[in-house]
Amino acid sequence: MISTISSLPLIGQLHFLVGVIGLLAGVTPFLVRKGGTSHRLAGRVFVVCMLLLCASGLYMSLTRSILFTAFLALLAGHAVTTGWMAAARITGRAEQLAAGVISLVAMTAAGSGLVVASLPSGTLNDLPPVAFYSLGGVALWIAGIDVLALRRGAANDRQRLTRHIWRMGFALFIASFIFFFGNNSVLPPVLRSPLALLTPVLSVIGLTLYASLRMRLGRRPAFPSGMKTQGRGEGGG
Repeated sequence: MISTISSLPLIGQLHFLVGVIGLLAGVTPFLVRKGGTSHRLAGRVFVVCMLLLCASGLYMSLTRSILFTAFLALLAGHAVTTGWMAAARITGRAEQLAAGVISLVAMTAAGSGLVVASLPSGTLNDLPPVAFYSLGGVALWIAGIDVLALRRGAANDRQRLTRHIWRMGFALFIASFIFFFGNNSVLPPVLRSPLALLTPVLSVIGLTLYASLRMRLGRRPAFPSGMKTQGRGEGGG
């Protein structure tokens, strides 16, 4: 394992190490008291690690002409940024900018699918057009949620914190999927079995769904100290 990692370029080694820290930090908020010191500290570490991962991942994807992972980096970057914005109560122009960015990602991903479909091989990096259409569809779905949230106006605490949870969870899902299925050559052999690779990714999905539904539908969700709900409201986001 050490020799495999050491054979990577420096940015690849840093990307891997930051990924390990980010995954550990990303899981921690699901397991500790919400709003506590551990929750806040782990959340901050996760946001910083994810932004570094997205930036380095985007750079490596573009320099190696791997368009699919470039879009994944943009999706994850948008998710963690808007998840942090929801927790920090950042609204207004920042929300409008975020909605514009993810809309642009959606159109570019879908357009890339059309370009791939026109290629003689019908693939790009061994991926068919449907892979890019799928990413475009996910980005378009998120853009739709963002636009609806802007039209709805100020969100109550339950809506805002649900948004925070699922977007952080979505970013963690992308990071864990890439880590375990895109970089498994640097993992020890015992962690390369399908079950070992799939378990952490499914665990992230399960934790995100549970925490999101508990926050959205629970009668007495766990809020940071001093925070009160303003009612359930309508819609998620």
